[in-house]
Amino acid sequence: MEALYDIQELADSTSEHHPSWALLYNCAQISKVILEKWNDDLTEEDLSEIRWMISELDNSCQKLKDKVEQDSRDK
Repeated sequence: MEALYDIQELADSTSEHHPSWALLYNCAQISKVILEKWNDDLTEEDLSEIRWMISELDNSCQKLKDKVEQDSRDK
């Protein structure tokens, strides 16, 4: 669990302007929720939060994909 806190701290301290920041941050948050409840059941609220973070991951991936495609067209 210590390593996860290190990753979360890195995600928190990384510039929000970095293209991959949202991926790192949301993955760390999902992992944190799951590991904190490892010996318990996830609640509806937990699952709703995870679903929201997954949608944020999807949005971030789409933005990165769009940027790659734009960069390819610009070359």
